Amino acid sequence: MDEFFVKVDGGEKGPFTFDELTDGRLEPNDMVRTPITEWEKAADIADFAEYFRYEGYYFPTEANLAGYGIRLLAFLIDHVAISFMLGIGISVFSDYVPFKIESLDMKNTAIMLWIQQVYVIALVIYNFIFYVLPLSSTPGQYLCRLIIVDADGKKINIAKALIRSAGKLLSVGLYGIGTLAIFFTPYRQALHDLIAKTYVVRRDAL
Repeated sequence: MDEFFVKVDGGEKGPFTFDELTDGRLEPNDMVRTPITEWEKAADIADFAEYFRYEGYYFPTEANLAGYGIRLLAFLIDHVAISFMLGIGISVFSDYVPFKIESLDMKNTAIMLWIQQVYVIALVIYNFIFYVLPLSSTPGQYLCRLIIVDADGKKINIAKALIRSAGKLLSVGLYGIGTLAIFFTPYRQALHDLIAKTYVVRRDAL
């Protein structure tokens, strides 16, 4: 049976069994060693990977970072959902819409600009709401088994959720150029991830 030691205030405690350490006392940044290994962060030790996933941690690693294709699919699913909800909302509140629904002219620049502005607002609100929920992902991301986390592998807080939601406008606003940063950043971060210091990982990856 493996024995583990934990660094505490310059000293160490132990030995502990795996079950003793994973009984709610182990944190990702705790320094741990065995009798034959050097000190490592608990988050970097493969033995504890399943435990931390159970505790809601999804540490960004080369193996679980989401690629461009799966993220694009998630965005398209969310785009359909947002468009559907906007369609219902515009119909319900048609009295407040600055044009007649039955005479909608897709070539009218003023109408299209209004629709784009409403969509942008809806996109920010939609993302923010779902980011702060326990799932820490939009419906599209959840269906694609993706989750948004911070550098510590935890679901993002309200501040990061707001920054990422607003930052997404920069990524998709210029014809999606900001999303191409995924191909050139070490942790496959789009522009809005870099701004908010967030990561997109696959929940089904080890």
